[in-house]
Amino acid sequence: MALLGVTTMATLATAAPTVAQPALDDDFLVEEATIEDISRAFADGSLTCVELTELYIARIAAYDDAGPRINSVATVNPDALETAAALDEEYASTGPRSDLHCVPVLLKDNIDTHDMATTNGSVILEDAVPPDDAFITARLREEGALILGKAEMGEFAGGSYNTINGQVVNPYNAKRGTGGSSAGSGAAIAANLAVLAVGTDTSTSVRGPAAYNGIVGLRPTTGLISRDGIVPKNLTFDSAGPMARTVTDTAIMMRALTGVDEADPLSVEVYEDYPGGAPGAPGIDYLDHLDEDALDGVRLGVVRTFFGGDPEIDAMAEEALETLEEQGATLVDIELDPEFVDFYLTNGGPNIRTIADYRFKEEFETYLATFGPDVPKTVEEFIEIYEAEVSQSALPVEASVLNLLKRSLTTSTDDPAFQDLVERVLPAATEYKLSLFEDNDVEALVFPYETSFATPINNPVETVEDPTFVRSSVPKPSTFAGYSSVGFPGVVVPMGFGSQGLPMDLSFMGRPYSEGELLGLAYDYEQASQLRAAPAGFPDLPATPGPVEPSPSPSGFFLSDDWSGTAHHAFHYGRATDEVLIGDWDGDGTDSIVVRRENRFHVSNAPRGGPAEHVFTYGRPGDVVVVGDWDGDGVDTLAIRRGSTYHVKNSLRGGDADTVVSYGRAGDAIVVGDWDGNGTDTFAVRRGATYHVKNAMVGGDADRVFTYGRAADVTLAGDWDGNGTDTFAVRRGKAYFVKNSLVGGAADFSLMYGRATDEVFVGDWNGDGRDTLGVRRLPVG
Repeated sequence: MALLGVTTMATLATAAPTVAQPALDDDFLVEEATIEDISRAFADGSLTCVELTELYIARIAAYDDAGPRINSVATVNPDALETAAALDEEYASTGPRSDLHCVPVLLKDNIDTHDMATTNGSVILEDAVPPDDAFITARLREEGALILGKAEMGEFAGGSYNTINGQVVNPYNAKRGTGGSSAGSGAAIAANLAVLAVGTDTSTSVRGPAAYNGIVGLRPTTGLISRDGIVPKNLTFDSAGPMARTVTDTAIMMRALTGVDEADPLSVEVYEDYPGGAPGAPGIDYLDHLDEDALDGVRLGVVRTFFGGDPEIDAMAEEALETLEEQGATLVDIELDPEFVDFYLTNGGPNIRTIADYRFKEEFETYLATFGPDVPKTVEEFIEIYEAEVSQSALPVEASVLNLLKRSLTTSTDDPAFQDLVERVLPAATEYKLSLFEDNDVEALVFPYETSFATPINNPVETVEDPTFVRSSVPKPSTFAGYSSVGFPGVVVPMGFGSQGLPMDLSFMGRPYSEGELLGLAYDYEQASQLRAAPAGFPDLPATPGPVEPSPSPSGFFLSDDWSGTAHHAFHYGRATDEVLIGDWDGDGTDSIVVRRENRFHVSNAPRGGPAEHVFTYGRPGDVVVVGDWDGDGVDTLAIRRGSTYHVKNSLRGGDADTVVSYGRAGDAIVVGDWDGNGTDTFAVRRGATYHVKNAMVGGDADRVFTYGRAADVTLAGDWDGNGTDTFAVRRGKAYFVKNSLVGGAADFSLMYGRATDEVFVGDWNGDGRDTLGVRRLPVG
């Protein structure tokens, strides 16, 4: 199990790296593309499923893993392009399966997929692949949707930080978070990294990330969408929900997600009780409710209790209310009973969230039992791993996760307090909420979904100061909207932006089973207001490839000039099958790339790839090759390794070695660097986590021996601080732990870059004297 490192947030870049794109009709743009846009492009032949999938994979590479690096996509489906090709063949022979044919969807990483891990945001479950799909995953596949990958989430469905990849960043402002635990789903859809996403909502985690990211999110009546195959947190309230950029796309996806499921008892109960009788699969056609006159003649209750938190949000909400009236709605002001506010919305009364304490252990362990022997099976095991290993890592666990796990050990559903919650507190909450509709004769309640904009990033490894943030003292509407015995449905829809460029949504909350009516109201408001806008810095990528040596399978390189975790250069060079070597081949102070094919080396002196400027042959095809400046002349050359013997060349040409030296053992890992700052590179050998460093090109004993990192780490050498002396960094997945001196102990700093599957290379890409990182990403499929 790999434990990963610290994410350092930076200002979002406005310039995207150049990534090769398929040649498409100029009329089709990925940015803000809807299901209708995609279906039209498929129908007129200007777009294929494979091309569309490549476009989104390229955007994830450019904006999520590099570029602005919002860290919203946990996993790209390794079978995405193969599936896309099959969907293209099917479309050509029989037409589309449904409106969702080849529509790219991201699933929150607590929703089971038989072909990708379901991590629940926990490093302990990083490799836990479930035995089958969740009910809703299977439904989406049946409809022809393309499961593009898994979206990042807050660990154990809380917050927007996890111990695998750290913090999800708001695409509108890198200092801010993304709301509830469906953080990656919200951020990815806002940044146009997929068309649709599925989140899960225990109290607010579909609507909160939707509101903080300026998209549409729907939380339905609890049980209307099956919870089978979704990691449980609190099955009294848990529900999945669709997230999209438009109400129409939300309605289309909702139609696919609904349907009775015998594996979820609440699903059976809800469909039996559905007013008028609910159809089974493929579900209700919510598109029937989308009407631009849906607001005309409707009475809406404006919950004034949730105004007064932030003046900009209030102003946006008042403008939204004016639009509702212009569309024909009658507004009725409502103030919540202060006793209700105190009892149910604040810490003054029973905290309804604690129901999870009583149910969690049994339900979570039932879920874990579906996995193989390599996955821990008890809450106690999770606590032990978190405390013994994860808490001491560069990405430690949130205290709230440990507290949830520990509390669940001391409670059960037999506790009288649990019975009081479910038999008295929840029914009272439900009764009071229903009375708001009945006593005021309203069909829905409206209010700004939050009383403050997205909060500054604050997690166990990073606290961001943002003086522009206005902290509200008004009760959170999301708490009111979230908890009840049956789950009152709610939809949030964009209502504009504050002065800092951050979005907020208007919330429509209805009685149980009123999802269709709510979507209709939201659609009418959306069409009248048109306040959805994409974040800056995520435009459509250019349709022209960068410089690529002719090859059927090019390699993509993403180079970073500093330690911000941002890619500054993206280009293609060589072939996917090439071995890549990095060095300063012409002595100009800037590193560039050599690709090796057997014993033939193709040298490029530009750090952006391009045609090879020099080709030569050295050594044998099976030799291990290392790069260094062996004679201190400022030009890197090659050494080939055979066992513990090194054949060193001081010029970029073939022929015999200039020096032959033996050092270390045949089984040692080898690292090259200038360890003493004298301008000459030499060898260090690694055994486990111990390094034996040599300062001269001779055999014999090491000049220095020390221990750093872990035996399983990947080691990288470079001059990280520009002082002329090379030191080590260790890599765990996509986290890097950098040391600026040749001693053991803690890292001097850490960051995350690229993907765990990337090849990584060290070089001084801009000639500033400091080494940084480059990653090579091979074509998917």
